[in-house]
Amino acid sequence: MLPTSSRWLTPLLVLLLTHAVVLADGPRAFAGSRADGAPVVFVANDYGFTGPDRIPSGVTTLQIVNKGQDLHHIQLLRLLQGKTAEDFRAALKAEPGRLPQWIAFVGGPNAVSPGGEARATMSLGEGEYLLICLIPNKEGVPHMALGMQKPLSVKGVHSTLVSEPKAGLTITQADFGFALSQPVTAGPHTIQVVNHGTQPHEVVLVRLAPGATAKQFAVAAEGSLSGPPPGKPMGGVVGLETGAHGFFTARFEPGRYGLICFFPDPATGKPHFVQGMTSEFTVE
Repeated sequence: MLPTSSRWLTPLLVLLLTHAVVLADGPRAFAGSRADGAPVVFVANDYGFTGPDRIPSGVTTLQIVNKGQDLHHIQLLRLLQGKTAEDFRAALKAEPGRLPQWIAFVGGPNAVSPGGEARATMSLGEGEYLLICLIPNKEGVPHMALGMQKPLSVKGVHSTLVSEPKAGLTITQADFGFALSQPVTAGPHTIQVVNHGTQPHEVVLVRLAPGATAKQFAVAAEGSLSGPPPGKPMGGVVGLETGAHGFFTARFEPGRYGLICFFPDPATGKPHFVQGMTSEFTVE
């Protein structure tokens, strides 16, 4: 869930970011070997992440536990070309208004309400990453600018082979829409998300309030309507680059649900949901 994020950021946001990047100092906590399929847990607060600084490479499940008072997610960025968190900060200073081109959106568990949890699974190669939260506070300032950034080094390999989860259904992303591989039934599901679009996309899963639409939720979440959004975020997968895929899990009760992409279109600056990237379905 990412109403204000893109590679094109406002100068005010960049000014805040240059003072908010969290860099790891001293000895780093290492997750070490994990049981097959065990998640790497990060706790989200207002405003920061706590969790390991290093994990092994391979298929990895990230779990967000929201102990804050706001919605939070984990957008995982990979820093390319040997860049570091310090390089990220320097790039924002050097070119206000634009995120560097040497980052890649790698997914992560999407927005959950206070007290909630969500998981997403991706294959992570060795390298340097950043965990960030791009959801804005009530004043419109993204949480990343308030300190919700955490460097993460991915080094070595799992001590045991971890394979990708077996998905029961697939959500395919395009410019600008979602397609479900089959109807969703009540109960728990592992869902694969595949980006077949030409730019990064996300999936925000929402349990809709009676009579509400996914677009109404999206508009309210962006602050265009007074009052809380008509529904409850249930996770999903944050931004994925073209051709990438990830997985998430969710338990569905009977009712109406929505899929939303808040990522902005670089050509227009408008969020993808404005261009039709929402979908709704009923679980019987």
